[in-house]
Amino acid sequence: MQSTMRRTVLLALFSGLSVAACSAPDASSLFATGGSGPGSATSASGGEGGAPGDGGAAGVGGDGGEAGGGAGAGTGGAGAGPVIVDEPPVCGDVYVDCDADEENSCEINVTNDALHCGTCPVVCDGVCRAGVCAGTTTHVSGQQDPLYIAVSRGTVFWTNGEQGVVRQWSPGETSAINLATDQPEPADIKADDTHVFWANQGRSGMNDGQVMRARIGGEEAPIAIAAGQAAPFGVALDDEFVYWTNRERGGSVVRARKDSDGNGPFVTISNRGGTTHALAVDATHVYWTVRDEIGRVMSAPKDSTGDGPFNELATEQGEVREIAIDATHVYWTTSRTGTVMRVAKTGGEPSAIVAEQENPRGIVADATGVYWTDPTSPHIMRMLPNGIIGAFAARELSPFGIALDANRVYWTNGLGMGGTIVSAPK
Repeated sequence: MQSTMRRTVLLALFSGLSVAACSAPDASSLFATGGSGPGSATSASGGEGGAPGDGGAAGVGGDGGEAGGGAGAGTGGAGAGPVIVDEPPVCGDVYVDCDADEENSCEINVTNDALHCGTCPVVCDGVCRAGVCAGTTTHVSGQQDPLYIAVSRGTVFWTNGEQGVVRQWSPGETSAINLATDQPEPADIKADDTHVFWANQGRSGMNDGQVMRARIGGEEAPIAIAAGQAAPFGVALDDEFVYWTNRERGGSVVRARKDSDGNGPFVTISNRGGTTHALAVDATHVYWTVRDEIGRVMSAPKDSTGDGPFNELATEQGEVREIAIDATHVYWTTSRTGTVMRVAKTGGEPSAIVAEQENPRGIVADATGVYWTDPTSPHIMRMLPNGIIGAFAARELSPFGIALDANRVYWTNGLGMGGTIVSAPK
């Protein structure tokens, strides 16, 4: 009876009411059958990735161990799917009823919730691992306005927006290096095994934006894959192409070969209007958010040349922001309405993972869960594959950009001076 009641209440919550950080959406509603991932909710953590470090002084990496391998974030969902769970877990040593509400009992995983670590409530300065608080690893400190972040084989890249700098930190190094300076408003960034790609927005209305490429390590001067762009912002990669959004001049989604020397060819996938913002790609499609007066989430085949077919996955979303995908679903954040949303890649009714948040921004997803940041909150949140929502990390400075590799979560802290680049094992 209790399980049936919980399912009924959770479905009602998921259909429109706010979901607090301690509540558990119905797992069968969250993840549709068809893309099972490895392991169970407790075993799909992606490995240890080294013990968490104590942090480091400015420019010094913590002793968090080598971050796991894997291509850079941004390829999106290839081979990674959610674990399929028919029912929320029952109460026990792992899942605990922290709010004494029988209708959403067992809403907290006390083995990995940084706000309820081991028992309720125990707030960590960092993360919770096996029911014990552990620290995060500060790789670099003293950053000015660190925003978006990418990772490839343990090497971390980020954009310092106001400073106009693109930086790199590698495991074992005592300081970060500049990959590029004097960049006009650098925004989103992604990396593969050999190169880093980012968007320079340029000056509003001037069509002087750029999509840039630099070799990892900084041995070569950065080159512009595409110049004369209309405020490019979001970036995504696959094995052959780099994709980006142009936020101005009507809004567009464009692709070019990774090895382009700036002369193209450039292919416009979509020019259907609106302020195209963030994007992600998988093996067949590109997905993007549109920050217009309605707020939309769109998709189209990657080989489209502007004529679609286009799929409007969600509309009337408000101020949509960042986007992420796994094997079966698309996820996005909306800053003004304060929700984290999802919808099946094939379409259907969008659903709220959480609502009534202040300013959710960065979001990433893989088989271990969905992770998101909110610079107005000190906590990085996570939805586990079985639908349980909790804090992945607590008491951070101002988390904004976020990225994943096989073993760790990486993020930027701070929208001003004194920003940090931090990571922790999943």
